[in-house]
Amino acid sequence: MVEQLVKRADPQRVGATRARSAAVPYAPGLDGLRAIAVLAVLTYHLELPWAGGGFLGVEVFFTLSGFLVTQLLVGELRARGRVDAKAFFLARARRLVPALVACVVATVVVYRLLLPGDVGELRADALASLAYVQNWHLVIAGVPYGEAFARPSPMLHIWSLGVEGQLYLIWPLLFVGVLAMVARRRAAAFALLLALSSAVVMALLFDPDSNIRVYYGTDARASGFLVGAALALVYGPEAWSRRLTGPRRTIIDVAGLAALVALLVAFTAASEFDTDLYTHGGFLRTGLLAAVVVVAAARNGIVGAVLGRGPLIWLGRRSYGIYLYHWPIFVLTRPGIDIPAPAWLVDTGRIVATLLVAELSYRLLETPIRRGAIRTMLARARAGTAAALTCGVLCMALTACGVVAVTGTPVGAPPPSSATDQDTEPPVGATDPAVDPTTEPAPTTGPTAGPGPTTAPPAGGPVAGPVLVVGDSITLGSAGALQQVLGPQTTVDGKVGRQFSTAPDLVASWAATNTGPVVVDLGANGTISARDVDAVMSAAGERRVVFVGISVPRRWADGNNATLRDAVARHAAQARFVDWGAHVTEDPGLVGPDSVHPTVRGRTVLATAIRDALTGP
Repeated sequence: MVEQLVKRADPQRVGATRARSAAVPYAPGLDGLRAIAVLAVLTYHLELPWAGGGFLGVEVFFTLSGFLVTQLLVGELRARGRVDAKAFFLARARRLVPALVACVVATVVVYRLLLPGDVGELRADALASLAYVQNWHLVIAGVPYGEAFARPSPMLHIWSLGVEGQLYLIWPLLFVGVLAMVARRRAAAFALLLALSSAVVMALLFDPDSNIRVYYGTDARASGFLVGAALALVYGPEAWSRRLTGPRRTIIDVAGLAALVALLVAFTAASEFDTDLYTHGGFLRTGLLAAVVVVAAARNGIVGAVLGRGPLIWLGRRSYGIYLYHWPIFVLTRPGIDIPAPAWLVDTGRIVATLLVAELSYRLLETPIRRGAIRTMLARARAGTAAALTCGVLCMALTACGVVAVTGTPVGAPPPSSATDQDTEPPVGATDPAVDPTTEPAPTTGPTAGPGPTTAPPAGGPVAGPVLVVGDSITLGSAGALQQVLGPQTTVDGKVGRQFSTAPDLVASWAATNTGPVVVDLGANGTISARDVDAVMSAAGERRVVFVGISVPRRWADGNNATLRDAVARHAAQARFVDWGAHVTEDPGLVGPDSVHPTVRGRTVLATAIRDALTGP
């Protein structure tokens, strides 16, 4: 590692006042903003119906990280005329790595004890998390963030730390290289240009059927971090203590309050399935709102007073640990599945457990190490810099080896269950137990062969004429039953993770060359808009259209069913609704262990209900 990124910068540009401290002043309001962000993430992961946009709390963390890290770099450059790369990276490691290692190792050990049959699947996740590349591992594996119905990986959330870790590595080098050549305001403009470029990358790479690449990709998710960095370049540590009076102070307070309210509204109203979020800079807008709140929260104004309350400060200081530990706890304690108790009671226990573990980590691990416990220990051993770095690398290597060893197939562990002789299917992929998303077949353009039901369909005969069934993994897994019940001329166009927004184009393409009815079984993987439903009806023309309701343990289920029912009521002459949720409520055995995908018997019941809707009055 290089000793310094820059030996000396232009005193005119960096203000080389060596007497000044490079430290960033403490602002309680920023801890409060961290608390708001982590609470948004927690409520989102608790599947609370009013917290659909809580995932945007991660974007607030990105903005805060970019701001504070760049403040540190700016402060050191102003105070000393140089940036010590080794000290910077070691400081970040002391702050972030110990809790991450503790979380990964503890999760693997708990899985070894409680779910020995699943521990082998954690190896790749654990190693990718420790290497700060979990986001790209998830991209390559094709694992979605918000659509998993089976038990998701307990390290899924570490994707965001991968994004931050990669930016921590790249940004200081880029920062000093740019700042050594141009003034700080021009460097800020350069950072904003990069943030805009990141939003453009997201828009260009966005796939309406899958947001995996743009949700996890560092290039597509860098906008918030870069907005925070740009803010730090024009709003340095010296501006924090500058007293403002009159109109300027009022403007900052009003703008900060408005931005804070807008963020809170976004945490409740946004959805990870909103196309506009990806194609029109929604994450960039969130970063800009967070930047305005940062400016106001860093000062002794109204926003700083609101966010600088004791409970919020307590949460904010422990927000890193809360974020790290909450997801493994949540994954292992699913209400009604892992713990047979009311959801509110289980959720209360989850929150208490998360805060307790985060507090222990903060007091016993994070704070001592941040204050130099390791450095003191190494000094007592009279170890030099090279020995310290070697020791750190050796510890990480031993941790990785330990993870590999612990995640090996347990001796005597039962083999994975087979669905051959069962009425239910074990979940194979994140979104579909019937097909593996990593080897997903292409959507069919004609009759699809698939596993047929083991029970004969009820009497009633096939539907006359060709039928189009548009759906997702539920439809794909039910292809054989659909063709047996509806007739061999049925075209089943199923795709894992498909969103309802793609249905109008698919129906229009079918209608251009076929005259048969249309069945749409979508909405399990995301929200449905009335506009898209009306577009399907318009594309179908005079054909009968059957909409299949959804039965998924997700916050959008009731809303999607209500949207479909309303559309059917408005198009009563040609549209019909299959209340699949009512079927499942009456007979839970129609779906498998994930409570989403139909069992062998459930596929036949689903296909029969669709046939009745197609042939009925």
